[in-house]
Amino acid sequence: MTSLPNFVEDAREAVLDNLEDYAREEIAPQVQTHAHDILRQYGQEHDYDVKPIIEAGETAVIRRGDRVVVRFGWPEPAIYFERGTVEHVVEAKNADVLSFIWEDPPEWVREEFEPEGDGYRVYLPKVEVAGLPESRFIRDTLNWLHAQFS
Repeated sequence: MTSLPNFVEDAREAVLDNLEDYAREEIAPQVQTHAHDILRQYGQEHDYDVKPIIEAGETAVIRRGDRVVVRFGWPEPAIYFERGTVEHVVEAKNADVLSFIWEDPPEWVREEFEPEGDGYRVYLPKVEVAGLPESRFIRDTLNWLHAQFS
């Protein structure tokens, strides 16, 4: 006896296959591009290097039963760019000092520390930072994505 194909199940699988391909080839790259364009503009406007955040971004297309999920995210520091921060003090936690390249530092830094790269390598126990304005790159990307399917 010959069994008939399961048209409903086969059609469902074909639709999910197509949706998964579309999500991987179209949706995921567009989401990344949109979010990263916002970050780049934010970085230029506020003179921040956002390249490490962009490079650490991850997008995954996952098929779970009868759903296709597009997940995108960035490591923890990205939330500070998303929501912004207030003026605060950063202290060395796992070391005696913080070390970083300070581009365009005040005169006292130029006198006390050595030039390196595009600035001066400083070693400080703590620094006061002015805070970050919010970029809203995640929220704005989610709103943009929602509008694409509305």
